Amino acid sequence: MLDLALLLDEHYPESVSRHLRDQGIDAVGVIGREDLRGRADSEVLALATREGRAVVTEDVTTFPAAIVAVPNHAGVIFCEAQRFPRTVRALPRLESALVTFVRSPPEVARYPGFVWWLAQD
Repeated sequence: MLDLALLLDEHYPESVSRHLRDQGIDAVGVIGREDLRGRADSEVLALATREGRAVVTEDVTTFPAAIVAVPNHAGVIFCEAQRFPRTVRALPRLESALVTFVRSPPEVARYPGFVWWLAQD
């Protein structure tokens, strides 16, 4: 079984990573880490890679440059903002989709540098 760990980008509240941890998922948030807050995407991705974490982000316009800068990363999971809005009512959908992804990852998640667009479960 693949053991995926996640790093949630800074636009996600710490409650999301806490709820994921409550469900047995190894997840931390940029917002809860002083060493990562306000850092460039490539720095976040490089650190996530060193920690063996896939980055969860909705930054579809800026994060591709980080992927080019850190090509052998541990994974990037894009979460489209329209599909997973960051509202109190909608965040449980994101959490559920991430739990499903980690517990039943696609084959591509086994390989370094994977990129995935998260869908609702």
